[in-house]
Amino acid sequence: MTPRPIPSGTGRLVIGEGAVEYRLFRSERRTLGITVEPGGALRVTAPHEATSDRITEGLRRRRSWIRRRMREVSDQPLPAPTPEWIGGETHRYLGRQYRLKIRRGEPQVLLRGGYFEVASGDRSPSAVRQLLERWYREHATALFERRAAVLIGATPRLRLHQVPPIRVRKMRKRWGSWTPAGNLLLNVEAVKLPLGCVDYLLMHELCHLRVPDHGKRFWRLLEACMPDWERWRERMGQAEV
Repeated sequence: MTPRPIPSGTGRLVIGEGAVEYRLFRSERRTLGITVEPGGALRVTAPHEATSDRITEGLRRRRSWIRRRMREVSDQPLPAPTPEWIGGETHRYLGRQYRLKIRRGEPQVLLRGGYFEVASGDRSPSAVRQLLERWYREHATALFERRAAVLIGATPRLRLHQVPPIRVRKMRKRWGSWTPAGNLLLNVEAVKLPLGCVDYLLMHELCHLRVPDHGKRFWRLLEACMPDWERWRERMGQAEV
């Protein structure tokens, strides 16, 4: 059995104008291992005999890859806690938390005060889940289309004249994607994020309609269209959804 890596401290890697903290582990491996974990944390596994200078030099050589991977990982949703769909449970919408209140009545979902009020003749968790998930899908679709129209209208550089078709679905590993046909596929969970994060997600995918890859041209376009995009990307990585 291969021995588990041993925690050995932390370090800092300068990337661009900022610095990234990383956790250092030691193991029997012969080469330097670099992993960008969910949420963007950087983990480095080094041989026992590797010096600090050797580790630093190895990280410097991989800075471009690390920067790219951190961007990619930041655009992936964090694992969401499994809801039980019972009264008193917390659910999110546009960055705010709401308590779930369940009552008997004609099926409907209301967002009122600090509560999600779910009325149903059947108050079982499965029935509550079905109603609330339908509410999320409907509101996500309407919100994404409305914000996309605002962003397109305010950003002539996109050179888009109408909102592209938007499809909302559950995605385990991505916040969103696009198709060569010009459709946007967005994770319904994004409607639980702050509005600035929703705008970043939409702008990111709208820019992909112009530049399909994540090369320098893409990031220059995103910067021009949304100068504070990094702030919202970081919020997405930290969001509890």
